[in-house]
Amino acid sequence: MHNICLYVDKKRISPYAMSVYVALKEKGLNFQEKLIDLDLLEQQSSAYRKICPSGKVPCLIIDDFHLFESWAITEYLEDAFPAPDYPALYPVEMKARAKCRAVQALMKTDFSSIRQDMLSTSIFVPPKRPLIASAETMQDIQRLLAITETLVEELWLTEQWSIADFDLAFMLHRLFSHDIELPEKIQAYIQRNFQRSSVQSWILENEKLRTHSEF
Repeated sequence: MHNICLYVDKKRISPYAMSVYVALKEKGLNFQEKLIDLDLLEQQSSAYRKICPSGKVPCLIIDDFHLFESWAITEYLEDAFPAPDYPALYPVEMKARAKCRAVQALMKTDFSSIRQDMLSTSIFVPPKRPLIASAETMQDIQRLLAITETLVEELWLTEQWSIADFDLAFMLHRLFSHDIELPEKIQAYIQRNFQRSSVQSWILENEKLRTHSEF
């Protein structure tokens, strides 16, 4: 049995940490969590730098192997714990898998204006102020919706759910949380992703945390 430890942000609002958590849950792997207080800059401490050279969350340790960057982690989990012994995070077919990788890369590197104007906290707590979106943000919103309409098939990005579906749904949920009007197809897609038990598990932990503290 492997010794698996996942380092996440103490407030549990990082979409990248959540993605790895969801991946571990989907794989059915047992793991422990350790919380890093970003407000206290624990990620910059020498102790954490020894664990995670990038000084970021998430960071995953499996036995004596340390790995950071959520996309790299989910790819590694798929290779280290492959189907059919473990549930798949990516499709096997080459083109379908490439599509999922492309979507993950896009969610990681693009749409910075959406991430800036629609913070990840809005996924868990309704925003206190109405969105005042810049022209750049509005362009990004329309581009994100157009990409989603094009790429999402009947239910998922491919014939089966993948971790890329969650990453896309999290970005789309930022819009939903800020009352952006969304097509029914996209609303249903967000709901399907967020109803998964792996996602609900993180949300439950977030709710427990908020009963004892405030963001």
